[in-house]
Amino acid sequence: MTASALDALLSAATGWQARAPRLLAAKADALPVSCELAVIGAGLTGLSAALTAAEAGCSVVVLEADAVGGGATGRNSGFVVPVPARCGPPELRAWLGPQAEGYLAGLSEAAAELLALPEASPVRKGWMQLFSAPGSAQASALAWRRLGVRARALDAEQAQTLTAAAGYHGGLLFEDGGQIDPLALARGLAERCRQRGVILLERCPAKLVERESRDGMHVIRTPRGSLRAGRVLMAGNAYSRDGIAAVARHSVPLTLALGQFELSAEQQARVLPADIPFSDNRRDMWFFRKMPEGQLLTGLFALRPDAETEQYAAALRQRVRTVFRMELDAAPRLWAGQVGLTPSGLPSLQRVGAGAPGSHRPNLARQRKLPREFMRFPLSGILLYPPRADRPDDRPLPAGADQQ
Repeated sequence: MTASALDALLSAATGWQARAPRLLAAKADALPVSCELAVIGAGLTGLSAALTAAEAGCSVVVLEADAVGGGATGRNSGFVVPVPARCGPPELRAWLGPQAEGYLAGLSEAAAELLALPEASPVRKGWMQLFSAPGSAQASALAWRRLGVRARALDAEQAQTLTAAAGYHGGLLFEDGGQIDPLALARGLAERCRQRGVILLERCPAKLVERESRDGMHVIRTPRGSLRAGRVLMAGNAYSRDGIAAVARHSVPLTLALGQFELSAEQQARVLPADIPFSDNRRDMWFFRKMPEGQLLTGLFALRPDAETEQYAAALRQRVRTVFRMELDAAPRLWAGQVGLTPSGLPSLQRVGAGAPGSHRPNLARQRKLPREFMRFPLSGILLYPPRADRPDDRPLPAGADQQ
């Protein structure tokens, strides 16, 4: 894809924006002089952390370069997946050992909380992973259940009945999964943050984050001035890589193109009749869901660098043709988004700075499982600490933020 075509898709209006194109403008907050916690990025990670910290009594400022949900949160497919989609039970046990069950329980709890938020247009019917090649669904379901996950095996006939998709060899139904409108979710969380006293500044990018040597406070440079913060959570996902080395060192950017197809009434009744989203286990992971108004949403990872927009549309039509055996002539609504993946593929909190718990030298980064008490939804972020001896205010963030 050429740079101009990629830029066009990354800035194109999404299907979620089309559902609610106008949002009543909130009262513009002024940039304060200082705060206990500064959050960079008003997506799911940043807003959930800001809300949790504010509920614990911390003063919080959220800086967003675009609008609320304008990055990875508002440009994705809205799947709620209660397990790591790329990891099976053996990999999770190898990585997490005895903590695997607790980690998965946290994902299920977070999924339940997401699917209980009415502003997110939730549909809690589960999420399916279908097998593109023969495999033992019964054995896979049993392995997940031994880790406490509510997983049910599907044979090929059951999978086709639930999805109307052809060519799959059964799969798994994860009963705690579902689907949401991710942009509506972000906007709802933003309103909850404001009600808790969080100062939220949109179109106020963090241009530079540095630490003052005299007191260890972090200074964040923005177009509206400077903000001093005791701690900084960089939760901009792939969108905060420029100029912030800590994010670039601990995440891998990935571009995903999404296509939304209009369906006739007959097609809406036939495709995904159970209204349960699914992904498959191909290497490039094909996935499909229905939008709240009945359109079909699918997507794919970035094609070769010189691919044009129409090539993305053609590739997505071919996937629909292959899976659902139907032709879609109308052009899809296309957009793209970026996501920052951790090297392990697991959610983590990167703690950077001499004041980070367990750190003994500047800029030492430690990767840990994200504490559920700090991030109510277990995603990823970078947390910067001032030097421990120089903290002007040692009042902790919410309980668990400093724990292993």
